Amino acid sequence: MSSPLSQSTPPAALAALTAELVDIAERLTQVLDKETALIRAMRVKEIGPLQADKTDLTALYQQKFKALTTVSDGRSLPASLKERLASSGQRLATAVADNALMLRVGKVATERLISSIVEAVKKQTKTGLSYAPQRNVPRNGFMTAAAIDRRL
Repeated sequence: MSSPLSQSTPPAALAALTAELVDIAERLTQVLDKETALIRAMRVKEIGPLQADKTDLTALYQQKFKALTTVSDGRSLPASLKERLASSGQRLATAVADNALMLRVGKVATERLISSIVEAVKKQTKTGLSYAPQRNVPRNGFMTAAAIDRRL
């Protein structure tokens, strides 16, 4: 059974709105995949320019999704449109999940690195040179080594 709104919306307009939503979902998926690849490659400094695109596409996706659900309950869509929406939605959901995981892993790795640097600086001492018994004195300079565990 069709909703009253979908009966007043011409099939061509419904198809156009669906095509727009699919196009936006595919573009957003590409941006998320690119960001995820940059994070995996530890090229985090390069993800900054993607943020504006990601934000804009997300807002546009929400707007078009709301517009489509306002004019159609989904049951009235032709099977071909439903299939396009479903496949683009699945690809987007996968990209979102992968991206969220990489962002969490990146955050944990950064926090671990910062913690190890802080701990190394706190523990850093210099042995005093004198005839007196050896004692630890605070170091004036900053030298430390840290490693990043990339196996996360």
